[in-house]
Amino acid sequence: METLRTEIRALREKWRDQPPASYYDELSDLLFKAGKITAAMNLMESSLRIDSLPRGVSSEHDGAWWFRRGMEYADACLYEESCACLNRAVAAGSDNFETHYCLAGLYKSLERLDKAEAHCRLSLSHNPAFSPSFILLASLCRLTGRIEDSADAARMAVLLDPECAPAHYDLACYYTLAGDSDKALASLEAALAKGFCDFDWAGRDPDLEKLRGRPEFRELIDFYATRKD
Repeated sequence: METLRTEIRALREKWRDQPPASYYDELSDLLFKAGKITAAMNLMESSLRIDSLPRGVSSEHDGAWWFRRGMEYADACLYEESCACLNRAVAAGSDNFETHYCLAGLYKSLERLDKAEAHCRLSLSHNPAFSPSFILLASLCRLTGRIEDSADAARMAVLLDPECAPAHYDLACYYTLAGDSDKALASLEAALAKGFCDFDWAGRDPDLEKLRGRPEFRELIDFYATRKD
C-alpha cells in the first residue's frame, strides 16, 4: 500500500501543471496493475470530474453513492479524490459520523491536521459514543503537541470501550511523554493483553523512546510476541 502511495505521489509530481488527460491515463494504468480495478474504472469514467452528480443517480441516494465512490478511491490511496467525493457526500445528505470519521482519517493521511480534527469533532458531534473517533482525536492532538488533550481523548476511548487496545496504547504514549513510566508500562501491558501486536512499531515509536530504557518494556514485548507466535 505504501508503495502505491509513493507511485501516485510521483505521478502527481510528474504531471503537475500539465494537461490532465495523460495523467489520468497513466494513473488508471497504475491502479489496474495494483489490482484496484473499480477505482481505475471510476477514474476513467469521470476523469475526476466530481463536481456534478452522475447521470442516473437520484437525489435521494446520491449521498450514499458519493460515499461509496469516496471509499473506493481511499482503498486505492487516491486520498485527494476520496476527500472530494466524501465532501460531496456530506453536501448530498450523508452528513453523519461515519463520513466525517472517514474524512478525518483521510485528511490526517494528507497531513492536513486542522481539517482532520474538525471532521473528527464533527463525527463525535453526531455520535459521542463512537470510540474510534476519540482514538483518532487522541492521535491528532498528540501530533499537534497537545499531550493533555490527547490523553483526555484516549481516556474517553477506554471509558467507552475498555477492550480497545489502541486506546490503551495511546495512554502508554501519553504517560511516557509525561514522565510517568509506571503508568505507561501498565497501559502498554493493557494494550498488549487486549490485542495490540505491532511490536516492531512499539520498538521504534518515538513517543515511547523514554520507556524503552526500562527493562520491563522489553520483557513485555518479548512475552506477548512469544505468545502470538
